This record gives sequence, structure tokens and C-alpha cells, in this order.
Amino acid sequence: MLVSVMKLQTFAAVTAFTLIVGLTALSVHAQMREHPAVQRYNRVAKGSDVAEWQRRLGDDDVGVRLEAVELLGTKGGDEGVKPLIDALSDADSRVRIKAIDGLGMVGSAAASPVLMQLLFLSDVDRPTKLRVLTSLGRIGDPATSERLLSYARTVDDEELSCRAVYALGEIGDPASREGLEQLQGSSDDPHIKRLSSDALSKIDARLAAVPGREPTILELERRLAPPQEGKK
Repeated sequence: MLVSVMKLQTFAAVTAFTLIVGLTALSVHAQMREHPAVQRYNRVAKGSDVAEWQRRLGDDDVGVRLEAVELLGTKGGDEGVKPLIDALSDADSRVRIKAIDGLGMVGSAAASPVLMQLLFLSDVDRPTKLRVLTSLGRIGDPATSERLLSYARTVDDEELSCRAVYALGEIGDPASREGLEQLQGSSDDPHIKRLSSDALSKIDARLAAVPGREPTILELERRLAPPQEGKK
């Protein structure tokens, strides 16, 4: 009986020692992966410039293309815009979606016309259009405000319309203020009303933050006017 107990204790001790050694090895391995020298080697070995990532967009392996689009969106900067736009025509929808998200992360207005065009194409599915609207809001290009406002008014889809109004708030273009007020007053949809109100507040906050800017007469009238019935 004593021998059996000793064997069990020895086995437990060996198991614990093995576990500690294994965890230590994993920790050392993780630290090595994070070491600047290792990271530099990986960048050289895998390719770290836009031209290399763009080349990978033509690879037969969709995983390689997805990684290239991810790198272009997170590290490519303005140079990555054209390759990302090219990736919008990829045969795999996952690559196209990631390219849309990447353009939003880069935030270059150069991508705005192409993204706007996707909203009005009948062969572009609804989830893709939702991602497009999110990216347009991130880019924040005032040149898209008028068409986004028109889209929010006319699209026969509540979620798409709401996402367009939200994007207008993110852009914060004062020129869209009157149109948002009209949309807020004419819509029967409580979500559109709320998002329009939020967008107007964002625009007003952005205007108020401009140094040395005095409010116009119309702005003062809006601030001093009593709340109208039906507006929240």
C-alpha cells in the first residue's frame, strides 16, 4: 500500500514538472514571436510593402488574398486604396467585404465615389451595402453627403436608410443639416427620427467646436426656437 502511494506521488510530481516545463516553453515561444528581430524577419520573409500585398491579391488561395487585403487596410495607408478598390471585384465575397472594411479603415476620400456606386447597383446584396455605408461614415467625405441624404430618403429598406442617416452624422457636413431636418420631420419611422436628431446634434457639436466661429442668425434662431410638436 505504501509503495502504491509513493508511486502516485512520484507520478503527480513528474506530471506537475512536465506541465511547468511546457508552460515555460510556451511563454518563451510567445516572447520570441514578439521580439523585434523576429518581427523584422517575418516582415522580410512574408513581404511587407504595398506592392507585395497587391501581388498577393492575384493568388489562387483565398486565404492569401484575405491576408493581403487585411494588411492593405491596416498598414497600407493611402497607397493601399487602389489595390483595395481592385479587390472589390474579387470572385470571393469575403475578400470584397474585407476590402470595403479596409477602405473605411484607411479613410481616404479617393474611395468614396466607388463605394457610393455600390449602393446603387442592383446586383450588390444588402449586407454588402450595409458595410459600404459604415465605411462611408468612417471616411467622412462631405462630397458624399448629398447622395447619402438622397439614398436615405428613397431606399425602400429601413435598416439601409437608418445606416445612411447614421453615416451622415459621422460625416458631420453642415450642408446636410437642412435635409436631415426635413427627413426628421417627414418620416414616420421613430428610428429615422432619432438617428436624424443624433446626426443633427453631431453636426452642431462639430460646428460649435470650430475655433473663433460665431453662430449664424439661422443657427441662433434654431437654438432659441421652442421645440416643435412631433419632433423628438
